[in-house]
Amino acid sequence: MSRVEIRILSALTALSVAVLALAGRFTPQLLPDTPLYLRVVGWPDMLSEPRSPLYGWLVATLDFGGSRRLAVPTFQIAIYLAAVWLLVAHLRRYGLSAVAALSVGTALLFANALLIDAPWVQPELPSIACALTAVAATVALVQAQPPRWAWPALFAATGCAYVLRPSFLPLVVTLPALYAVLRAVRGDALRLARAAAILVVTAAPFLGIASLRAAVVGDFNIVSFGGFAMSGLATLILSDDTVARVPDDVKPLAAQALAARRAGEDAGRFIGIPRNASNERSFYSAALGYFDVLARTHDDMLYEVISPTRGQNEGWVDFNRRLMRYSFAVVRASPERYAAWVAGGATRVIGRSFVTNLPVALAIVAIALLWPWHLFVRGRLGVAPAARVDVPVMAVLAVLWFAGGGVLTILLSAPSIRYVETAAVLVAPVFIYWAALLAWPRLSES
Repeated sequence: MSRVEIRILSALTALSVAVLALAGRFTPQLLPDTPLYLRVVGWPDMLSEPRSPLYGWLVATLDFGGSRRLAVPTFQIAIYLAAVWLLVAHLRRYGLSAVAALSVGTALLFANALLIDAPWVQPELPSIACALTAVAATVALVQAQPPRWAWPALFAATGCAYVLRPSFLPLVVTLPALYAVLRAVRGDALRLARAAAILVVTAAPFLGIASLRAAVVGDFNIVSFGGFAMSGLATLILSDDTVARVPDDVKPLAAQALAARRAGEDAGRFIGIPRNASNERSFYSAALGYFDVLARTHDDMLYEVISPTRGQNEGWVDFNRRLMRYSFAVVRASPERYAAWVAGGATRVIGRSFVTNLPVALAIVAIALLWPWHLFVRGRLGVAPAARVDVPVMAVLAVLWFAGGGVLTILLSAPSIRYVETAAVLVAPVFIYWAALLAWPRLSES
């Protein structure tokens, strides 16, 4: 980057830090699930916990064994900002114009995930920082002679991203895809050997941890949590017909969960499915038109309906495995309801990625104000991109980031606000870029 670009990015970073300070984002904030992340037990019991011990180790190290967590937000913000700078620098080196690279930086420096999640003593922001570092390493590997740090950084950052937050596991596929697309956009020949190497390196942490857990606790996975997480949506899509179609060994749990859900709805403890225009309680109408109702009820299903079904002497790994069988059985018995769930969840994520995404909303307002002026005063309908690769690369980053960090939350859970914020951090750059070119058309000549 040039000195001017470094000054601009430095000013934007300083402004972001100032906003965080004024909003009190350097004060740690505990969430209801924080204790679960901070629970650290010894070997081999750590492999049977519902959460990886990695974040607990990190927080304990930052706190020197204490419990005040004062250093946690500062550390999380610092590694996130470092990842942003690394990504912007290597996008610039790849061939993005200055305005495009700085648009990416601006979007990330004022992303909801940073402005809102920074103080949380919870691995959301560190996992995003690790995933951004992995993306930066992948961009660096597009070069014919990549820097030496790229391979170890790719291995460590990708592994930490999905260990901290397993919904980042699709990065194993999306990062090789990103490499291939970036080569194609620039017109370079695809190096299949390097793409395959990226796949192997990004998958290696998962394979190592999953193999270790399989050998010790009999569960080949990054952590034993997916069955429990998926049981929430399974319980919400249950119906009498579904219960009748599940296998016999799953029927008792399905019947118990459906009865408990209905009892809670009748008692007013859970939000019931609202009536549609025909005055009927339709799951399909709720999923496709009122998905927020299901999203707000999802955790009630997990902690008030499903959790009490755990046997008194049932280990967590066995419980999660039983719930995984239950969840998949329910989905197979009601594929049409599951499809409605996925469609509704995707609609929620896409809608909130634009409507409640602060950088996107501000950029769209700027475009709405600048475009008429650009058209009627300057007599120009559109703007020329500053570099041929700008728009394709920013679009690919948005799509593949969403696939790498947002798809599993739709398929296996209810996409809560924090999951949407994570999936949407790279939606804004193309809008910021558009607004910048409308405001300063000469940027397209730089």
